[in-house]
Amino acid sequence: MFRIRHGARALYTCTNTSRHHGTTNWQARIKPGDKVYVGMSGGVDSSVAAYLLKSQNYDVEAIFMRNWDTRDERGECPSTRDYHDVQRVCAQLDIKCHQIDLVKQYWNQVFSTCLDVFAAGQTPNPDILCNSQIKFGVLLDEIDRRLHTSGAWFVTGHYARTTACETHPEQVRLLRGVDRRKDQSYYLSGVSGRRLSRAVFPLGSLIKSQHVRQIARDARLVTAEKEESMGICFVGERRRFDKFLAEYLPQREGDVVASNGRVIGRHHGLFTKTIGQAASIPGVSGMNGKWYIYAKDPVKN
Repeated sequence: MFRIRHGARALYTCTNTSRHHGTTNWQARIKPGDKVYVGMSGGVDSSVAAYLLKSQNYDVEAIFMRNWDTRDERGECPSTRDYHDVQRVCAQLDIKCHQIDLVKQYWNQVFSTCLDVFAAGQTPNPDILCNSQIKFGVLLDEIDRRLHTSGAWFVTGHYARTTACETHPEQVRLLRGVDRRKDQSYYLSGVSGRRLSRAVFPLGSLIKSQHVRQIARDARLVTAEKEESMGICFVGERRRFDKFLAEYLPQREGDVVASNGRVIGRHHGLFTKTIGQAASIPGVSGMNGKWYIYAKDPVKN
């Protein structure tokens, strides 16, 4: 059962007002000759991250993580297109590129977990799980195992920063990126301090609209004008999320109930809406204005 109410959508903000001490300058953390692996997705952000490290003459290699293998509506596999772009950028930068297949691990540790949470009427965040369990978890372990390295730096194109305590350098804090519109620290919030101690975020102090695109253009990177990917990797950008989930979860219909107790409609599964989402109520008298989901009742469905 969904419960909805009339009114403005609630907005929640999270700010970090604590003071920090230590350096957020990634260039001060990496020593000349250090081995650096850059996680590349085929987008402009990770391309620029790789370019910045390469231009500083670090020993750079690229890693492409493959975690989904179905085709989109056009019969194309997005990961294949993205890997092609990664290879093109690596050729431009003259760096070696490795592809690591983590489809099985992603299914077991991210996708299946998310399905269980959706089935319980809650809303998980796949990106947080992917970063903590796969990108900064299994992938780092696989880099060490396959490439025979230990503790090498791991660079990504996230808009976030880290700071090491001056008195306890092993203690790493996660900070917001300077670009508030692109800040991705929330999606990295599940990554342990031990893993973050190996992470480098070259874009954390840059503004995408002012700096990153221009760096890519100046370097003539083939991804300089590539559009941003805003969809979840296993859904894509052209599919309705509820329709996608319906392929994996049973659709159990239930009541949509207004805050006054009035039953005003039916839903096709608790996973089809999340708390705070707008509720469409066509053709119901006395239900004018905007309405939003404010509670779910898994017991009553």
